[in-house]
Amino acid sequence: MAIPETSAQDLDEVRSELRRLGYLNHGFGRFLLQDALRPQRPWPTLLRLTLKVGLLAGLLLALPLALGLVIANAAAEPNPLEVSLDTLALFLHLFLPISAAVALGFLALCGIVLAILRFSHVRRIETLSLGISLVVGALGLLLALQGLRALLAESQVPLLVVLGLAAPFAIYLLIKLVDHGLLTLAIRFTDTAPGGRLFSRRWLGLTILAAAFVLTLPAVLSSARRDPPPEPAGLPVAPGEQVLLVGIDGVLPEELDYLLALGDLPTLSGLVQEGSLLSYPRRDEPPASFWTTIATGVPGPDHGVAALDSFRPLGVRTPLARNGPLRAWWTGVEVPLGLAEYRPVLANRRDAYTVWELASRGGAPVLAVNWWATFPAEEVPGLVVAHGAWQLLQERAVGAAAPASAGPPLAALAREAARPVGDGTEMRLAAALRPPAAAAVLQRALIPDRFYRQVFEREMARRPRAAALYLPALDIAADGWQGGDVAFADLVRAELRAADLLLGRTLSGVGTVVVVLDPGRRRHAGGGRIVLWRRGTRCGALPRAAALAPEAAASALLRALGLPQSEQLPAPPASCAWPEPPLVISGYGERRERPDRPAKGPEGREYLESLRSLGYL
Repeated sequence: MAIPETSAQDLDEVRSELRRLGYLNHGFGRFLLQDALRPQRPWPTLLRLTLKVGLLAGLLLALPLALGLVIANAAAEPNPLEVSLDTLALFLHLFLPISAAVALGFLALCGIVLAILRFSHVRRIETLSLGISLVVGALGLLLALQGLRALLAESQVPLLVVLGLAAPFAIYLLIKLVDHGLLTLAIRFTDTAPGGRLFSRRWLGLTILAAAFVLTLPAVLSSARRDPPPEPAGLPVAPGEQVLLVGIDGVLPEELDYLLALGDLPTLSGLVQEGSLLSYPRRDEPPASFWTTIATGVPGPDHGVAALDSFRPLGVRTPLARNGPLRAWWTGVEVPLGLAEYRPVLANRRDAYTVWELASRGGAPVLAVNWWATFPAEEVPGLVVAHGAWQLLQERAVGAAAPASAGPPLAALAREAARPVGDGTEMRLAAALRPPAAAAVLQRALIPDRFYRQVFEREMARRPRAAALYLPALDIAADGWQGGDVAFADLVRAELRAADLLLGRTLSGVGTVVVVLDPGRRRHAGGGRIVLWRRGTRCGALPRAAALAPEAAASALLRALGLPQSEQLPAPPASCAWPEPPLVISGYGERRERPDRPAKGPEGREYLESLRSLGYL
């Protein structure tokens, strides 16, 4: 495109018209449009204009985004002073990436505008710049709404209202900033003054603001979690029964159906014949969130476990577990530069009570082995073996088990589980994989699951009131598997048979069993299977129109335990008959966040290394 020569007379005419329209009086117009009036070549003007737009966008957008991140990740009852200080500190971390991103985006828009000016005759440059700016504002609002819904699911209404008011103004200022920037570009490359000042018309500015409010406030408020009901003073309990929850990760529904039809899983087949084999929909979410939903009956992110890890930027006291697209900035730039700390999400981030925690009220012993969001293990009557305990016990990490006195015996059992047992596992892996890969699958997946099964079987002899076991070997082994589909199918069959035999040996005295088989990372969406069985009660299939929510598994176990029905949880699956609850309550209450000492010491780092070695990070 030919660049017209600009004379002093042309500049004076444009300057006079801009002053008459009020662009050069104050605000963005004066800051940006003065570049259109400099008697120099246009390309340096373009670069200077891009830098200015990026600088202003960083100042306007980083603050509400920082506030949103702090609100979304703050404790249930945030301290206003701490929120303010964290917001200011986080603003400094976000200013640079937002400025750079907006500057690059504006540079791309400039290319579009220059192409339009080159190949099309534009009669009113102010209409062109405003039209493109409105498109940018609409896209920005769409991204903001997506981010707000993901980030604000656990925030309180008053703070959400503040952010809901800030977001529309930020979008309005973004539109105005882009409009003035593109108008400056068009003036400089066409030597033409705008025919009018569209943004000065009050109705247009009010319309943009009103549209932003109408779209933003309802979305923000609909994302807000209502204040949790108070914890009841006591939980009346009806005569209940012993319950068992088993989670098996990395099993495709068709694999389970095939093995059941083949008769390779006699215990599960018997449970299905007398009980129910149910399907549930599965949304794409981190495994920590999904399995916490299964254990608590509260869907994510309301239970507080929204991610596998979190970041704490320098100067910010609130760990950021919900980050949206900013996760790439923390991992790729700030953590390597030492500007942010990388942290695990621990059990103290879980806000909802698990089935075994509720069952232990009154002192009844319970058992939980390797379930997500249980590190560091917390004291309850019975035994809790934290998630990833096999690796943590080898490192002698604090919090691998509760009570702490169980640590040495468990460490000895872990060493014993690492010895070959002659069941053909090592031979199958040696035939399918190269020695280093076979050894990695054994150490990361199969031996830990063997250990968890041994712990579970030993402790079930003590008749815990509620017991939970999570077996992730197939999900972990599938990550980077190089042995072929047939070899992995043999591994699925062997691991499911081992779990089936374990169930057969531990069912004595158990009244209700829930086995959840989820595809895990092998299939990020779709659904899985739940085997539901009650002793002495024949279950059936769900009605065709009924869709089973995964959180209904916890409702079934709590009803079988004789606990009250919580209005926060769905009803148990209708495929089985359930006793009437002793009471209907508004909720079981909310766990208060515990001090996260292990995240700051070597134990937190050991847990991170455990997650990383298992392929989750």
